[in-house]
Amino acid sequence: MSGGRRGEGDVVGDYRLVRMSSEGQLTRTWEAEQISMQRGVMLEMLKSLARQDEEVVAAFLADVKAKALLGHPGIGAVYEAVSDDEVTFFARERMEGASLEALYEAGEKLSPLEVVKLLKQISESMRYLESEAMATVDYALHHFVIGSTQELRLMNLAVDGERDEQVDTRAKQLLGAVFDEMMTAGLPGATRVGSLCGFMADLDRPEPLTWEQIGSLSEQVRQQLEGSGPVEGTSAPKAPYVALPQASKIPPAFWALLGGLGLIAAVVALLVLSRGDQKPLPVKADELDAVLPLVEIPEGEYLIGNEKTVLISEGFAMGRSEVTLAQYHAFLEFPDHRKFQHPEQPPSKKDHLPDSWKAIWSAAVKGQQWQGRPMATDCPVVGVDWWDAYAYAKWSGGRLPTLEEWIAAAHFQGIPQGVKAWGPVDLPQDDETGAGLIGMAGSVREWTRDLEVDPDFLLNPKKPLAVGASFLEAEGGVQRRTWFDKRSIRFPDLGFRVISVK
Repeated sequence: MSGGRRGEGDVVGDYRLVRMSSEGQLTRTWEAEQISMQRGVMLEMLKSLARQDEEVVAAFLADVKAKALLGHPGIGAVYEAVSDDEVTFFARERMEGASLEALYEAGEKLSPLEVVKLLKQISESMRYLESEAMATVDYALHHFVIGSTQELRLMNLAVDGERDEQVDTRAKQLLGAVFDEMMTAGLPGATRVGSLCGFMADLDRPEPLTWEQIGSLSEQVRQQLEGSGPVEGTSAPKAPYVALPQASKIPPAFWALLGGLGLIAAVVALLVLSRGDQKPLPVKADELDAVLPLVEIPEGEYLIGNEKTVLISEGFAMGRSEVTLAQYHAFLEFPDHRKFQHPEQPPSKKDHLPDSWKAIWSAAVKGQQWQGRPMATDCPVVGVDWWDAYAYAKWSGGRLPTLEEWIAAAHFQGIPQGVKAWGPVDLPQDDETGAGLIGMAGSVREWTRDLEVDPDFLLNPKKPLAVGASFLEAEGGVQRRTWFDKRSIRFPDLGFRVISVK
């Protein structure tokens, strides 16, 4: 056929057009049948008007050549390109399966194991593109196609030109947010996988994680969940498993407001670009071991001193360190905290900003001092009241520890021998328990979950309680207790840590 607009059933070279799939400004995409091979393909065809512009045709063919250079099983193949007086198009593989966009829109749920398997496959394809220094356009959810046996493949989005690392960044943020939303909560591995997704979606990090790190962490979790690797919490006490901090869970209503999932990547990019006045948080090689690992504390009786015992009827996993400024900042970025606040929170409390938050966060991001103390984003958050700590813990999928749980954790396999000073939570110190918990004797005082009776004033009512000493008041170490008159109290050495809820 020559001239005019093509329609279903028309033959173009070796291809019979079946159905137009989509239409852009310069191209139309067709489902087609390759006659000689009797196989289904996709044709990307330049419109007639676009073919009249030599520069457009040249750019189109240059992009096709870039696509054809790729040879990875996880990325769709390009078969051939044709350009003559009548038509300019290329034929690519028709990838069978359901797109991530279709699954998301249908409300499909994925298990934590399914999520890490898919992330591992994506990371392998993305690392191949990195190794080839290949430029691509931005990814949307429909570019990720999942087959019937859970194999995931990427549409071939390679283009001619210089590689833009921000394209990968936006893809990580998009996938982290969507997989976190699609994952079924409460299953084995959900906490850790949710944390990984949250860290990928962290909008304050232009480079949240490398694809190599994402693939490695995904493989670790896969091995644990399939029984071919160490089970969470059974590793050596000094090397607890990694659980990355959770970023905000984005509700379905938010995505609906976008008017289509194809806009998600653009929205993420806009949010990143809008933070141009802040320095990006660097990703350090050892950072994965510094951000809120969890330490398993088993059930049992714990001897405190020579006489008193604490009974823990159910084991739990406690944050190896206190919640950091960076982790709390991710919580503050969530658009609506009301769903996480305690039902008794006073109506007069309108937000969860810590004392002097703007100045503290600015100093931490810039690596400057605040009130004479060197600040970094992995220093513990302070200046939070009990309502703040409760809301963060619930948002993160955890809760505050009870007094008994905190005491048992501090004594499990031996109490710390020193008192931690101010600084990043992973700063080497003697303030580490035998099980690997850091900062229990110092660093900052920590909120507990319940009101408690002060044993020195047994007739007084129960009051809010903080445990442990701090960098300002080191006396007492792990034995120190501080009762407050109200939950709204705040101090520059008062923070908290979280227990994971499985």
